Amino acid sequence: MTYQKLTRLSMYLTLAIIFSILESMIPINYMIPGIKLGCANIILVLVLYQYGIREALAIAVLRVILMGILRTGLFSVTFFFSLFGTLFSVISMYLTKKTHLSVIGVSIVGAIFHSIGQLLAAMLFLHLHMLIYYLPWMILGSIVTGMIIGYLSQYLLKQLEKTL
Repeated sequence: MTYQKLTRLSMYLTLAIIFSILESMIPINYMIPGIKLGCANIILVLVLYQYGIREALAIAVLRVILMGILRTGLFSVTFFFSLFGTLFSVISMYLTKKTHLSVIGVSIVGAIFHSIGQLLAAMLFLHLHMLIYYLPWMILGSIVTGMIIGYLSQYLLKQLEKTL
């Protein structure tokens, strides 16, 4: 790995952590409890498109671990919610990207699978199988947030292509 690549990936990780911290501080209550915009996912989309799955997974897992240390508690239930959601999201975006779907479509799929991963983690750790009925509402929120993140990611990718 070159120093330039390591430096860029370190900056992306730092931005993902900053976005996560800032987003957790903003008291936004959407119509669907637990739904957040997921600004850190902009970084995952950028890294996935610029570098690939290995780098995107590394940034995703490191962000979850560092946020666990800084905010939620390492290996807490919310840590595993985030880890499952992030892994489902990155893997699904990678597979969807291979189909040549647009950046916005890839982001929407990632948002949906993030919610699915979190819901599965909640059902596994909390033994509340009734949470499955919450899935349609989570998917609805994921479509909206995935579109917003997708538009922002698409714009940033175009800008980065001009400068890099």
